[in-house]
Amino acid sequence: MSSKRAAISFTGGKDCTLSLHLTKAIHDVVLLVTFVPKNFKSFKAHSLEIIQLQAKALDIPHVLVEIGEEGKTHLQCYREQIEKLKQDHSLDLLVTGDILNVCDNFMARATQDIIELSCPIWAIDRGELMDKLFEHRFELLITCASIKKLNNDESLARQFVGSRLTPDFIKETLEPRKNEVDMGGEMGEFHTMVLTVPELYNGYRIEYEGHQTVEGEYMFMEFSSVKLVRDE
Repeated sequence: MSSKRAAISFTGGKDCTLSLHLTKAIHDVVLLVTFVPKNFKSFKAHSLEIIQLQAKALDIPHVLVEIGEEGKTHLQCYREQIEKLKQDHSLDLLVTGDILNVCDNFMARATQDIIELSCPIWAIDRGELMDKLFEHRFELLITCASIKKLNNDESLARQFVGSRLTPDFIKETLEPRKNEVDMGGEMGEFHTMVLTVPELYNGYRIEYEGHQTVEGEYMFMEFSSVKLVRDE
């Protein structure tokens, strides 16, 4: 297979970062793309400040792409921006960390007849997903949880947010609830950010300080400081 110029649809979470890892083995990853709404302020689950530090650690150019224009649909805006990204960066491939059919195959429709779409972990078994993450020593922070999707249990959400997603966390907290909670958080139960991956982060890791905050149905980490440091 010939190498292609690939962009990663990037939020800094476990799924897109694993997809990046798998793509780098066979293609040239030249860009990280974070799609954001017009007049974007912040994501509860995925701190923009952390995403920017991740891009520095990965040593891959990163762009924010605003979505939203009066008189155009969400899909039209995405398609126009993807076309522009393709032309501006000579892209062959757009890669996502999608595992499930999100919004009626939205990204497939957004890329159709514009650029090849790759979903390296599509429909992956959750046990296999976790095995791959831990095999490559991903360090994962749970940054957000939906109280509603955790059976309206705020105390359970507190066990998630701010914890590391580790084999012990899976055994003690996720596995006893495997009939109610997707083991990868794919129904929106929880979200992660990647603090380091030895094979990807070029000797860096992200350190942080923060606290749990509740807003509506969501509990999330509100960061007071984040920084990129060299691994000792």
